[in-house]
Amino acid sequence: MAESFDVLTPLVTPFDADGDLDVDGLKSLVRHVATTGVDGIVPCGTTGEFETLSPGEYRTVVRTTTETVPEDCRVIVGTAATDVATVHERMAFAAEQGADSTLVVPSYYGGQASGAGNEAYFESVLADVPLPVYLYNIPGAVGQELSVDTVAALAQSDAVAGLKDSSGDLPYVTAVLNQTPEDFTVYQGHDGLFVPSLVLGGDGGVSALSHLLYSELERAGTAVANGDVAEARAVQRKILSPLSEACAEFGFAPTVKALLADRGIIDHATVRPPRDSLSPDAVASVTGLL
Repeated sequence: MAESFDVLTPLVTPFDADGDLDVDGLKSLVRHVATTGVDGIVPCGTTGEFETLSPGEYRTVVRTTTETVPEDCRVIVGTAATDVATVHERMAFAAEQGADSTLVVPSYYGGQASGAGNEAYFESVLADVPLPVYLYNIPGAVGQELSVDTVAALAQSDAVAGLKDSSGDLPYVTAVLNQTPEDFTVYQGHDGLFVPSLVLGGDGGVSALSHLLYSELERAGTAVANGDVAEARAVQRKILSPLSEACAEFGFAPTVKALLADRGIIDHATVRPPRDSLSPDAVASVTGLL
């Protein structure tokens, strides 16, 4: 079991009622999340709707996050793109702004790449990187799995710090843990598997629910570290899993934004197409769960 663990927040990107970037809302949200005690913040990831941001908005989100976050809270910037040059450009900008590391997915257009193709893509990405890199396995969004063999091969690089896995596939996590070095960090990206991943030896989670439930995640992780399986199981089953299922049903960004807006932490629950805001009934359902 994990003796220590991290909880990081995949930050939503606040928009105003018209769908424009809400910079003041972003600053306020970063301060809110950081004061809960999370170990790090991850802007411009999947929950941050990175693919809907213009290049200028992307830079504004990265700059605003790094300028607002306290020194003791890490920043891992999502730098996904379909071409290596853009990934490198985003990595360089993240480094200039003082980010601690970056998060990179496989190229997400063109169908199922071969293992050799994905390795070649990441080897190109990893050439002369300015920051440590976390690999990101999210087949539901990318359209392909980052294979265990590819992760194991890339884990030998000094530039690769670890993996965020959002596949929801616990055997995949087990295989990665078995085939990578002890110092290779494995973060769970699926809130419904936070406790099981820690029990297997994972290093924590990049948890959308940490926007609002950091204390519960900390409670569950501490219970795992202390060998209190009953406590960890209770938090996972009664709190984390039901809300995680709601996020999976309605979408993580729309659901988290609805919860944050209901609590007055952000002004609007606006999301950009192709995501859709929750209906009033769905909002009532998820806020009732919270």
